[in-house]
Amino acid sequence: MPSPPNDGEDQGASPVNGPSVGSYQSSGKRKAHTKKKKSAITANMAGTKYEIVRIAIREMDFIKARDVDETANLIWNDSAVQHEKIAELRNYQRINHFPGMGEICRKDCLARNMSKMIKCQPQEYSFIPKTWIFPAEYTQFQNYVKELRRKRKQKTFIVKPANGAMGHGISLIRNCEKLPAQEHFIVQEYLDKPFLMEGYKFDLRIYILVTSCDPLRIFLYNDGLVRMGTEKYHSPNEANLSQLYMHLTNYSVNKHNENFERDETMDKGSKRSISWFTEFLRINDYDVAKFWGDISSFQGYRSSPVVRAQRDGSQPPTSTLGKPYLMGKRKAT
Repeated sequence: MPSPPNDGEDQGASPVNGPSVGSYQSSGKRKAHTKKKKSAITANMAGTKYEIVRIAIREMDFIKARDVDETANLIWNDSAVQHEKIAELRNYQRINHFPGMGEICRKDCLARNMSKMIKCQPQEYSFIPKTWIFPAEYTQFQNYVKELRRKRKQKTFIVKPANGAMGHGISLIRNCEKLPAQEHFIVQEYLDKPFLMEGYKFDLRIYILVTSCDPLRIFLYNDGLVRMGTEKYHSPNEANLSQLYMHLTNYSVNKHNENFERDETMDKGSKRSISWFTEFLRINDYDVAKFWGDISSFQGYRSSPVVRAQRDGSQPPTSTLGKPYLMGKRKAT
């Protein structure tokens, strides 16, 4: 896994492979070096709507292939790609998806895989909150709630659509009897003691590049986003369960709040950089090396289910992922 960034180094992906160094032959005369012509790399971007991909292709001096050209070196698609298409790739081609990525990108599949990993390595996966997949585990969940009532304990749960994104459809509940038994949900114990900054809940948006699943090879980008809620955080109670600007950190949710602060400097406002957050940890005497070490470990834990789904012998794709992480228990002012 990648090491934490060192002070004074440029931000970027880690680990980094250095360029090879050429040498002259040891003869009496110095031979003229003939520069080998570099082959042009072609990229098919017919499957993407994002301008940032086209900008990156231009900056890398790749040549844009025709939309119908399936022989390009790089094929970029915004959505999942059929397994058969990946299997048909030639040796020189790369595509930005792995078979089986849905195993960690869909909430229900991720929860199912994490449950399997917890059974295999309970200590390594102890950071996963209790999770139930509806409708299959509806009865187990209701039995757990009954046991809480018997012990006169009350907990808050967070409910997420099984295939949802960007905070859509998420809610907090305490009255669990009202949950429909047949809906496709993920229900988790809500972490009610998050690490706070300036009184706000936040999460970290970490970006990684996966270039191989077997063996697992992950490059961790040493920057990212800090996404903050836009209402001061208070522990959940019956009065504030519906205040999503307090409990959720999704940009797509909080940007609609009048309290959302836009700031282009990335060290202020409701959306900040992890470079700023790393410095914040250092100033407040938190262990920055441990922070990056833990983040590196989490990437492997979360990506490991894909290894099982990707043993097909096809040419290796690549995949860029952005995943949110929530820090808990300790508070920062």
